[in-house]
Amino acid sequence: MRLAEPGEVPLGGGTAVQDQPGRPVFRGNGDHDYVCGQCGNLLAASMPAEWMNRKLRIRCGGCGAVNVAIEEEGVDYGSAYRRRPADG
Repeated sequence: MRLAEPGEVPLGGGTAVQDQPGRPVFRGNGDHDYVCGQCGNLLAASMPAEWMNRKLRIRCGGCGAVNVAIEEEGVDYGSAYRRRPADG
């Protein structure tokens, strides 16, 4: 993750707030851990890369810094949000 620039607000995005520094905001079943760009605190554990896109921001419970997920080349970020149509 990287630190958010002053005034940087993602269109259609949001900021998750970490209440407890020792507890990640998100926990998944992927290959990537995401840490605060300022203090190194664990913000998201075992996440699939496609769920951690530029619209996601996390406020660190350790130092208060707002972090933005860094998108990696070659990852299909759109695949995380494809949903099946509702039945009926």
